[in-house]
Amino acid sequence: MTSLQVLRLAICVTFSTVLFTSCEKNPEAKQLLKEIQADYEAGNYQRVIYSIDSMRHYYPDAVEERREALKFHQEASLKMAQDNLALVDSALQAAIKQFDEMKPQVEAHRKACTATKEELQQFNELRAYRDSLQGVFNLECAKIKYIHKRQKELTKDK
Repeated sequence: MTSLQVLRLAICVTFSTVLFTSCEKNPEAKQLLKEIQADYEAGNYQRVIYSIDSMRHYYPDAVEERREALKFHQEASLKMAQDNLALVDSALQAAIKQFDEMKPQVEAHRKACTATKEELQQFNELRAYRDSLQGVFNLECAKIKYIHKRQKELTKDK
């Protein structure tokens, strides 16, 4: 083999190596995406969100992996919002019931000027708690609505 043939062979080997390794730009990002999918399937939605944030930070050039991860991010966010909505709804219904049961008695005591400071304080705290839960309930509903809207927009873009 002449030196020219050796040089050509070396160039071909180098070119082939570069070509084949460039096909898989981010093997770590692909592995992280597999872990994200496994966490999603296991119901570890908060871990899915954290892992996707890590992917955005550490692999900003892994466009395809990040695009795929966006679907998991939306679904995990949706599931977490739905779970939170169910909890808040239960607490809100209990607070509304307790408030509605307490209201006639407090109003009667207030009208008769026999309401105690503690009774009025408890009533006002219960009202604030109910209103706070209502705000969280409205926020979770808006979050779910927004996620559904974004999912529809993404499916239209395809």
